[in-house]
Amino acid sequence: MPNFANHCELFFRSVIGFAWLWLFSLGGVASAQTPDSKSTDTDQLKKVVQAAFVAAHDGYSVDEVLLNDELQAAFQSQCRERLPEADPERCNWTLLNLRKAGDLEVKATKSREVSDGDLEPLWHVAEIAARAVQDQHRTSIDRVMASPQWKADFDAAAQKISPEVDAYLVRRAAFQLRKARQLRPELITRLADWGREVRTYSVEELRAQPELVPEQPGIYLFRDASGYLYIGEAMDLRKRLGQHLDQSDRQSLANYLKELKSDSVTIELHTFAPDSRIKELAVRRAYESELIRSRSPRFNIRP
Repeated sequence: MPNFANHCELFFRSVIGFAWLWLFSLGGVASAQTPDSKSTDTDQLKKVVQAAFVAAHDGYSVDEVLLNDELQAAFQSQCRERLPEADPERCNWTLLNLRKAGDLEVKATKSREVSDGDLEPLWHVAEIAARAVQDQHRTSIDRVMASPQWKADFDAAAQKISPEVDAYLVRRAAFQLRKARQLRPELITRLADWGREVRTYSVEELRAQPELVPEQPGIYLFRDASGYLYIGEAMDLRKRLGQHLDQSDRQSLANYLKELKSDSVTIELHTFAPDSRIKELAVRRAYESELIRSRSPRFNIRP
């Protein structure tokens, strides 16, 4: 009878195989495209965005125009002035792509003085907020900051973790993590979608209303402003979280919840469609292991 290691190996092989098929299909779709009116629209938008950036950036970089609310408002105003039907997200995404392609005609001459000391305390908040929005929308942090709605979701997630956080600084921290390649997409969360739903609750909410947690398989993540605390899997999320919130068998987590204000701790739930493969222990363990590897929760390692 195959052992657990064999199950994991088979699962990861299937994930990798699916990933290649997925990437190949994306390439096939792209290569099948032919020039049409959209290419003309794209060329026009590039010219509009470039002119709008020149008029609005005030010497600052593309990143600053995306992250700073005043610069972003000025840039979008210039885009609308030149193209009234311009979509804000498309304008931002086009601006990013122009920068990446080296096609912008101007260089940044100013920078906002933000030190590593200002951003370092926000790295955990930025990572958690970024991962939460990326998981929810299956996207990159660049896409998050290009979309007004997703950027608002990011800000809301950061404020839920740390209510007094400065929105601009935590966005800067997220981009710093991106540049350090610490927000790479987690392949397992992209491929093992299966009708995934990501929800977040405070510890106090779940203690008061345990019925908010479904009695079904899934993954759970304890977290607060200091970072990810503990990540686990369960066949019955409600039962397992009830055990943690009563008196966790992970002593370091139990002590933490007891000693600190538990209303500062949130729990993120990853649940899936009832007929998904998440019912299989090997699959849940693989998903859990990938999150532990990339997010480094401190209480998953025994002291």
